[in-house]
Amino acid sequence: MDYSKEVSIIIPTYNRVELLEFTLLSLYKQNFPINKFEVIVVNDCSTDGTKNFLNDLNPPFDLVVINNKKNQGAAYSRNQGIKKAQGKLLIFLDEMLVDRNFIQSHLKYHVQENMVITTHFNGQRIFTHYYENFSGKQKRLFKKTTLNLTSKKQVTIKKGVKRLIQPKKILNQEFMSYGLESKVISKWYTALQAQYGMYLQRMAAPWYTFVTNGVSLSKALIEEAGLFDENFKGAWMEDWELGLRLHQKGAIFYNAPDITCYHQNHPIGRDIKGTLINCLYFGEKYPFPEVMLIPTLSTSFKWTVESLGKTLTQFRQLEIKDEDHYSQLLKAFKELILIFKLYIQDIVMDANLPLLTDFQQGFVRWNPHFAPKVKEQLRRLEQEDYLSSNYSYFIKGFKDLLRLPIKNSKGVFYEKALYSGGL
Repeated sequence: MDYSKEVSIIIPTYNRVELLEFTLLSLYKQNFPINKFEVIVVNDCSTDGTKNFLNDLNPPFDLVVINNKKNQGAAYSRNQGIKKAQGKLLIFLDEMLVDRNFIQSHLKYHVQENMVITTHFNGQRIFTHYYENFSGKQKRLFKKTTLNLTSKKQVTIKKGVKRLIQPKKILNQEFMSYGLESKVISKWYTALQAQYGMYLQRMAAPWYTFVTNGVSLSKALIEEAGLFDENFKGAWMEDWELGLRLHQKGAIFYNAPDITCYHQNHPIGRDIKGTLINCLYFGEKYPFPEVMLIPTLSTSFKWTVESLGKTLTQFRQLEIKDEDHYSQLLKAFKELILIFKLYIQDIVMDANLPLLTDFQQGFVRWNPHFAPKVKEQLRRLEQEDYLSSNYSYFIKGFKDLLRLPIKNSKGVFYEKALYSGGL
């Protein structure tokens, strides 16, 4: 395939013209030849003046604007950008701020076509605008961390939105002094990398790192794996689903420590039900434990990416190394995953089902012949020092899932013999 550009940066946008302006400004002075990259903005039918803003813009780089005829969502918008892209390397950016070495830093890691370079786990947050409809948590963070952004510097640019940083500070890179590091997320990645290798090659699901707010990969690789699945609604899960397919094609995932993207804080309307619907669709498409347990991140279990990744990797290791000795325990874990799916379906149907207070109660879901064998194998795994240290996350995860309700929202017992060998 012939490419007229080295790099295509794809930015989907919807009703965030003030954030988009700053993202584009941060790309004005890249330490990379101006004629070797393009920026593709996909306007998903915005109603806030985005179209006029883009029409009037005259950036130093090649700007390609795609205006969707109707609001189609992030997956559709990114796909339009991919189809239009002239670059050998694609970078998905969203409305982030980047430093002058952003493009060059990405490019240096692509020594082979199957590399996927992420930046999510060392990203920073930044307040470039103040929104009256920020959540309480966002307002508290703003008050705590932005004392140097005084009211004199705030300029009202539209109803309910004040600009905190002048455009010149984006152009000259001064904005970086306002960045807020997310140490928790970076620790997750560091912990996973320490245990599973530099490229998470020993981890069951390294594609958990595929988050599209600053990720790069070759156009050839994404065309081989297939584009984003447009059946996902909203703006989350379509990236992980593509990440899974990339992994199946042999992609190597790496979070580059020297590339920092600055996520501009904006109001977030977290649609938990919509997220769970996407999770269920994802699980139907790929009925793997690595997919079906993703809702533990969004429900009362409150697992993290780190704990989810380690739990599933240890489960896979136990399957390979000790399946004969722990066959009943592994079978029970798979059944709990299927029960978890039913539990999520109930939540989507607005059923408020509390978890059991004691994990020991969860054993009653199985018959008196099966439950004691599971208990014994769990006890054996816990008591052997070497095994308990190697499978600590799996043990905790199993106990967490044991707290799933026994009955559904209608008072009917969840099925006790769900296991079919499909997981």
